[in-house]
Amino acid sequence: MNRPRCRRAGRALSGTLATAVALAAGCATYVASNLELRTHLSAGEWQRALARVDARPGGTDRLLELLQRGHVLHYAGRFEESNASFQQAEDLSASLFTRSVSQAAASLIVNDTTVDYRGKPHELAMVPFYRAFNYLSLGDRDAAQVEARKATLALAGAVEATLREIERPEDRGAARKLEDSGVLHWFSGLLFESDGAVNDAFVAYRNAARAYLANRDVTGVPPPSGLGRDLERVGLAHGFRAEVEELRAASPELFPAPAGPPAADAGGEVVFVLESGWVATRDQVMLNLPILDVDRRYRSTDDLAWALVDRASPAWHRSYDVEVEYWLTVAFPVMAPPDTGRVSAVRVTSEQASATSEPADDLSRRAAATFEAERGQMLFRTILRALAKYAATRAAEREDPTAGAIVNLLGVLTERADTRCWLTLPDRLSVARLTLPAGRHELRVEYLDLSGRVLHHETETVDVADGDWFFLNRRAF
Repeated sequence: MNRPRCRRAGRALSGTLATAVALAAGCATYVASNLELRTHLSAGEWQRALARVDARPGGTDRLLELLQRGHVLHYAGRFEESNASFQQAEDLSASLFTRSVSQAAASLIVNDTTVDYRGKPHELAMVPFYRAFNYLSLGDRDAAQVEARKATLALAGAVEATLREIERPEDRGAARKLEDSGVLHWFSGLLFESDGAVNDAFVAYRNAARAYLANRDVTGVPPPSGLGRDLERVGLAHGFRAEVEELRAASPELFPAPAGPPAADAGGEVVFVLESGWVATRDQVMLNLPILDVDRRYRSTDDLAWALVDRASPAWHRSYDVEVEYWLTVAFPVMAPPDTGRVSAVRVTSEQASATSEPADDLSRRAAATFEAERGQMLFRTILRALAKYAATRAAEREDPTAGAIVNLLGVLTERADTRCWLTLPDRLSVARLTLPAGRHELRVEYLDLSGRVLHHETETVDVADGDWFFLNRRAF
């Protein structure tokens, strides 16, 4: 009587194994599946990069498709198309801030990749940054200023959305540190000053100084000396002397050079923004977390899940008088090191002046800080899912050992860490500044390694007018 049942179970198990093999074949992480995109960009193969982006179905990764499409088009010089893609990304991101109930439920059954990717704060803040440079390249400085104003708001809004999903006070405090960006305020100030909006420019420079000082432990980037000169120049020339002196007294490191007279109006300003390396990504590891015999004391699955979050810490040690009843295995993301690339800085030289870029921001450290702020909540959600799968396996085993094996196998194969991220972003930003007399200038742009050795160089031609500003951004892949 049992034989037909065993055959049916065997056929079911065979079918499930076939399904499992199919699932396993497609379970490479997002980063591993898309690294080829970086290879195409490094080679300047814009069409192949676009084809790579477009080849992936949208689904829950639709936002990343739009972000990376807009980015590739930006580097390809197709600025209007880039802005259109970035606009779609902004619209989609705004609509995704409210997660659907069905997706939230699916994430607790399968994995977090079943939920629409909504972007991290440092990612969403870079959309207006690139759109601003697109508009500058199109000759629309007013639109560029609008984007510059949006950048810091996009960052703050994304952090607020992140905070709504974080429970522990210590994690919320870490997330709060990500709300501001010195380089985005500084960039806004430069655009405002270029248009003669000196009041707005000074406010932006002051906000930039405060952000750099407050976030040094997050980014590792001190206030650039160019920012101090901007604060001093605009402040002393346009009636903000008292505020400049107040800042100087409170934070003398903002003003590394002695105060001097305001710069002459003759000539123009060249702002060169260098993007270098590749932003840090997320990798997947498997964590083994112990369920102890004393865990029966927990009244809810949530309480047990938070206890297991604590056990994921390297500092946790099991007491000698407790026994491990079960090892819960979960897939979880970890931060991988950034690819800093060979280029460390850029030196821009004309017949009249030379300047070497200063560090302005570190996107990889921002990505890592975001991960640390979200880590506890992500691990809690991952453990809840694993506990639900464990409970389903135990229940199936009580009915039929074969069914229990099938449920357990499916649970293991659907366990997958969410490593999604905007892969094409740079590791860091740096800025070089030149004041040049009016006229046409041939700029020699030298890309330097950490020791200051020239790796390669190129030439840029700029036409500078008195009182005008010229903005350039270049990427060292």
